[in-house]
Amino acid sequence: MKGMTTTRPSPSPAFRLLRLLAAAALLGALQWLGDAIVAATGWPVSGSVLGMLLLLALLCLRGGVPASLDAVTAPLLRHLMLLLIPSVAAVSLSLGLLAQHAGAFVLTAVLATLLTVGTTAWVLRRLLRRHRP
Repeated sequence: MKGMTTTRPSPSPAFRLLRLLAAAALLGALQWLGDAIVAATGWPVSGSVLGMLLLLALLCLRGGVPASLDAVTAPLLRHLMLLLIPSVAAVSLSLGLLAQHAGAFVLTAVLATLLTVGTTAWVLRRLLRRHRP
């Protein structure tokens, strides 16, 4: 039957909820795995950061972000600043310590910013070169 397209039936609400729960469980499991690896190896890195690197590896292997994972993470990313409030409060409680090490703090912040901007620019250039017509 030439010219006919087949349409998939829309998944049921229960199935969509199950997929969202599985995506949320994946995020939790990757953080737990990152924490477990750091605890077992003693690596000087946050378990959360390692979990995010594991998530990045999975997404690269998959070739994209599944819709269910996007649906779970989009609200978290919209309200990301709320997650940073405890960190800001902790810094404000340690102003004396911060003033004592202000030079190292400023140098670290500047170098980290330059490294982040440089890495982002490098990745963007490579991606743009790859997708040129």
